[in-house]
Amino acid sequence: MKRLSLAFIVFMTLFCGTVQAQMLRDLFVEMPDTLLPLLTTNDRRDMIDFFDAHMTTAVTNRLDGKSRITALTDDYLSVELSRSSSMQIKMLNGEGGDTLLCVVNSVGAEAYDSRIHFYNSRWERVDDALFAMPSIADFFIPSDSVGKAIEISDIYLVKLSLSADSDSLKAEYTMPQYMSSGDSARVASQLRTLGYRWTGKRFE
Repeated sequence: MKRLSLAFIVFMTLFCGTVQAQMLRDLFVEMPDTLLPLLTTNDRRDMIDFFDAHMTTAVTNRLDGKSRITALTDDYLSVELSRSSSMQIKMLNGEGGDTLLCVVNSVGAEAYDSRIHFYNSRWERVDDALFAMPSIADFFIPSDSVGKAIEISDIYLVKLSLSADSDSLKAEYTMPQYMSSGDSARVASQLRTLGYRWTGKRFE
Protein backbone atom coordinates (compact mmCIF):
# COMPACT_ATOMS: atom_id res chain seq x y z
CA MET A 1 0.00 0.00 0.00
CA LYS A 2 2.85 2.39 0.87
CA ARG A 3 4.56 1.52 -2.41
CA LEU A 4 1.35 2.28 -4.31
CA SER A 5 0.92 5.60 -2.52
CA LEU A 6 4.51 6.63 -3.30
CA ALA A 7 4.06 5.74 -6.97
CA PHE A 8 0.85 7.78 -7.07
CA ILE A 9 2.57 10.81 -5.53
CA VAL A 10 5.42 10.61 -8.02
CA PHE A 11 2.96 10.30 -10.90
CA MET A 12 0.91 13.28 -9.75
CA THR A 13 4.05 15.41 -9.29
CA LEU A 14 5.18 14.67 -12.84
CA PHE A 15 1.66 15.12 -14.19
CA CYS A 16 1.18 18.50 -12.53
CA GLY A 17 4.53 19.72 -13.82
CA THR A 18 3.57 18.71 -17.35
CA VAL A 19 0.22 20.48 -17.06
CA GLN A 20 1.91 23.65 -15.83
CA ALA A 21 4.41 23.58 -18.69
CA GLN A 22 1.62 23.04 -21.20
CA MET A 23 -0.38 25.82 -19.60
CA LEU A 24 2.44 28.31 -20.06
CA ARG A 25 2.84 27.27 -23.68
CA ASP A 26 -0.89 27.62 -24.26
CA LEU A 27 -0.99 31.02 -22.60
CA PHE A 28 1.83 32.26 -24.80
CA VAL A 29 0.06 31.02 -27.93
CA GLU A 30 -3.22 32.55 -26.76
CA MET A 31 -1.67 35.91 -25.89
CA PRO A 32 -3.83 38.63 -27.51
CA ASP A 33 -2.44 40.39 -30.57
CA THR A 34 -2.90 43.70 -28.75
CA LEU A 35 -0.19 42.61 -26.30
CA LEU A 36 2.12 41.02 -28.87
CA PRO A 37 1.26 42.44 -32.32
CA LEU A 38 4.65 41.49 -33.75
CA LEU A 39 3.85 37.76 -33.83
CA THR A 40 0.88 35.81 -35.14
CA THR A 41 -0.57 32.82 -33.31
CA ASN A 42 1.09 30.50 -35.82
CA ASP A 43 4.41 32.28 -35.31
CA ARG A 44 4.22 31.54 -31.61
CA ARG A 45 3.39 27.89 -32.20
CA ASP A 46 6.30 27.57 -34.63
CA MET A 47 8.67 29.18 -32.14
CA ILE A 48 7.74 26.60 -29.50
CA ASP A 49 8.18 23.77 -32.01
CA PHE A 50 11.62 25.05 -32.99
CA PHE A 51 12.67 25.36 -29.35
CA ASP A 52 11.44 21.87 -28.49
CA ALA A 53 13.40 20.50 -31.44
CA HIS A 54 16.56 22.25 -30.13
CA MET A 55 16.68 24.37 -33.26
CA THR A 56 17.90 27.98 -33.30
CA THR A 57 15.63 28.74 -36.25
CA ALA A 58 13.80 32.05 -35.92
CA VAL A 59 10.41 32.97 -37.34
CA THR A 60 9.88 36.00 -39.55
CA ASN A 61 7.71 38.46 -37.66
CA ARG A 62 5.22 40.99 -39.02
CA LEU A 63 7.97 43.60 -39.48
CA ASP A 64 10.10 41.13 -41.48
CA GLY A 65 12.50 40.79 -38.57
CA LYS A 66 13.51 37.61 -36.76
CA SER A 67 12.05 36.37 -33.47
CA ARG A 68 12.81 33.26 -31.44
CA ILE A 69 12.36 31.70 -28.01
CA THR A 70 15.60 31.67 -26.02
CA ALA A 71 14.36 29.92 -22.86
CA LEU A 72 11.26 27.94 -21.87
CA THR A 73 10.61 26.16 -18.56
CA ASP A 74 7.55 25.19 -16.58
CA ASP A 75 7.02 28.75 -15.41
CA TYR A 76 9.34 30.96 -17.48
CA LEU A 77 9.55 32.10 -21.09
CA SER A 78 12.07 34.38 -22.77
CA VAL A 79 11.64 35.67 -26.32
CA GLU A 80 14.07 37.59 -28.49
CA LEU A 81 11.61 39.70 -30.45
CA SER A 82 14.22 41.57 -32.52
CA ARG A 83 17.83 42.69 -32.31
CA SER A 84 16.78 45.47 -29.94
CA SER A 85 13.78 44.11 -28.06
CA SER A 86 12.90 41.15 -25.88
CA MET A 87 10.11 39.84 -23.69
CA GLN A 88 10.05 37.67 -20.56
CA ILE A 89 7.03 35.98 -18.97
CA LYS A 90 7.00 34.49 -15.47
CA MET A 91 4.13 32.52 -13.95
CA LEU A 92 3.58 33.47 -10.31
CA ASN A 93 1.29 32.14 -7.62
CA GLY A 94 -0.99 34.89 -6.40
CA GLU A 95 -3.31 35.10 -3.43
CA GLY A 96 -5.84 32.29 -3.22
CA GLY A 97 -3.80 30.16 -5.61
CA ASP A 98 -4.58 32.35 -8.62
CA THR A 99 -2.07 32.34 -11.48
CA LEU A 100 -0.48 35.66 -12.32
CA LEU A 101 1.60 36.41 -15.39
CA CYS A 102 4.41 38.91 -15.00
CA VAL A 103 5.50 40.29 -18.39
CA VAL A 104 8.68 42.34 -18.86
CA ASN A 105 9.31 44.03 -22.20
CA SER A 106 12.75 45.50 -22.82
CA VAL A 107 14.03 47.69 -25.66
CA GLY A 108 17.36 49.27 -26.45
CA ALA A 109 20.69 48.91 -28.17
CA GLU A 110 23.56 49.82 -25.85
CA ALA A 111 21.38 50.53 -22.82
CA TYR A 112 18.12 48.71 -22.23
CA ASP A 113 14.93 50.09 -20.73
CA SER A 114 12.11 47.88 -19.45
CA ARG A 115 8.40 48.01 -18.70
CA ILE A 116 6.60 45.55 -16.44
CA HIS A 117 2.93 44.58 -16.38
CA PHE A 118 0.84 41.89 -14.68
CA TYR A 119 -2.06 39.82 -16.05
CA ASN A 120 -4.33 37.02 -14.93
CA SER A 121 -4.54 33.73 -16.85
CA ARG A 122 -7.14 35.30 -19.20
CA TRP A 123 -4.67 38.04 -20.13
CA GLU A 124 -6.65 40.67 -18.29
CA ARG A 125 -4.50 43.45 -16.85
CA VAL A 126 -4.18 43.49 -13.07
CA ASP A 127 -2.70 46.03 -10.67
CA ASP A 128 0.80 47.15 -11.71
CA ALA A 129 1.35 48.16 -8.06
CA LEU A 130 2.52 44.57 -7.57
CA PHE A 131 5.95 46.07 -8.29
CA ALA A 132 7.14 49.61 -7.58
CA MET A 133 9.84 50.82 -9.95
CA PRO A 134 12.85 52.12 -8.02
CA SER A 135 14.05 55.70 -8.25
CA ILE A 136 17.43 56.59 -9.71
CA ALA A 137 18.76 57.27 -6.22
CA ASP A 138 17.85 53.73 -5.11
CA PHE A 139 20.55 52.33 -7.41
CA PHE A 140 23.39 54.24 -5.77
CA ILE A 141 25.46 52.98 -2.86
CA PRO A 142 25.24 55.63 -0.12
CA SER A 143 28.46 57.64 0.16
CA ASP A 144 29.70 61.20 0.61
CA SER A 145 30.28 61.60 -3.13
CA VAL A 146 27.08 60.03 -4.41
CA GLY A 147 25.31 63.38 -4.86
CA LYS A 148 27.33 64.39 -7.95
CA ALA A 149 26.87 60.97 -9.54
CA ILE A 150 23.10 61.17 -9.11
CA GLU A 151 23.10 64.72 -10.47
CA ILE A 152 24.58 63.69 -13.83
CA SER A 153 22.31 60.63 -14.01
CA ASP A 154 19.27 62.56 -15.15
CA ILE A 155 17.71 60.03 -17.54
CA TYR A 156 15.73 57.07 -16.23
CA LEU A 157 16.76 53.86 -18.02
CA VAL A 158 16.26 50.64 -16.06
CA LYS A 159 16.58 47.05 -17.24
CA LEU A 160 14.41 44.49 -15.46
CA SER A 161 15.26 40.79 -15.57
CA LEU A 162 13.05 37.94 -14.37
CA SER A 163 14.69 34.78 -13.08
CA ALA A 164 14.09 31.44 -14.78
CA ASP A 165 15.04 29.58 -11.58
CA SER A 166 13.19 31.46 -8.85
CA ASP A 167 10.38 33.94 -8.24
CA SER A 168 12.75 36.87 -8.24
CA LEU A 169 13.48 39.99 -10.24
CA LYS A 170 16.52 42.22 -10.58
CA ALA A 171 16.75 45.85 -11.67
CA GLU A 172 19.80 47.52 -13.20
CA TYR A 173 20.31 51.20 -14.00
CA THR A 174 21.66 51.28 -17.56
CA MET A 175 22.05 55.00 -18.30
CA PRO A 176 25.88 54.94 -17.75
CA GLN A 177 26.19 52.98 -21.00
CA TYR A 178 25.13 56.15 -22.87
CA MET A 179 27.50 58.47 -20.97
CA SER A 180 31.02 59.57 -21.84
CA SER A 181 33.68 57.15 -20.67
CA GLY A 182 34.69 59.42 -17.78
CA ASP A 183 31.17 59.97 -16.46
CA SER A 184 30.27 56.34 -17.04
CA ALA A 185 33.20 55.10 -14.95
CA ARG A 186 32.45 57.57 -12.16
CA VAL A 187 28.77 56.62 -11.99
CA ALA A 188 29.14 52.87 -12.53
CA SER A 189 31.54 52.52 -9.59
CA GLN A 190 28.79 53.72 -7.25
CA LEU A 191 25.92 51.65 -8.65
CA ARG A 192 24.34 48.49 -7.30
CA THR A 193 21.90 45.98 -8.75
CA LEU A 194 18.60 45.77 -6.89
CA GLY A 195 17.00 42.40 -6.18
CA TYR A 196 13.35 41.65 -5.47
CA ARG A 197 11.51 38.48 -4.43
CA TRP A 198 7.87 37.57 -4.99
CA THR A 199 5.99 37.33 -1.69
CA GLY A 200 2.72 35.99 -3.10
CA LYS A 201 1.33 39.53 -3.08
CA ARG A 202 4.02 41.65 -4.74
CA PHE A 203 7.72 41.94 -5.55
CA GLU A 204 9.61 43.31 -2.54
